[in-house]
Amino acid sequence: MEIHEAAEIIETIARSVKEEPSQFHFEINVTGTRATAIGGGTGLSVHAIGGAPGSKTIGFQSSIGSSDVEIAHKAANAAIQKEMLALAEELSNLASELRLTTPNKTRINQILNSLKQGWVPNMITSIVANIITKLALGY
Repeated sequence: MEIHEAAEIIETIARSVKEEPSQFHFEINVTGTRATAIGGGTGLSVHAIGGAPGSKTIGFQSSIGSSDVEIAHKAANAAIQKEMLALAEELSNLASELRLTTPNKTRINQILNSLKQGWVPNMITSIVANIITKLALGY
């Protein structure tokens, strides 16, 4: 693989991420209340007090309404959009570095490591890492 071909592939990935960030599936779980036991103790203990037999009185109640989920959904979309744009920019920077007469290997490794250590979908990290490895090994 020639270095200009590698840069072109990485630019195509960057363009795809920028133009269609929703192509990746992210799963988000929403939890109302969660009790955690620390050191063997009970994180949350609730006792119903009052009321006669058959009473609907409870000690604690937690619920999530659709508006709460909608707010979380909008915030998540904005954050994901921002991260996808940052990813596209980082991939474009990598492609630009590869196009230089003398690419800076340290900079290339920094970009590659930031992709590996972040949230980036494994498919993108794998493709980019394989391209860089093939260039470094001369395959």
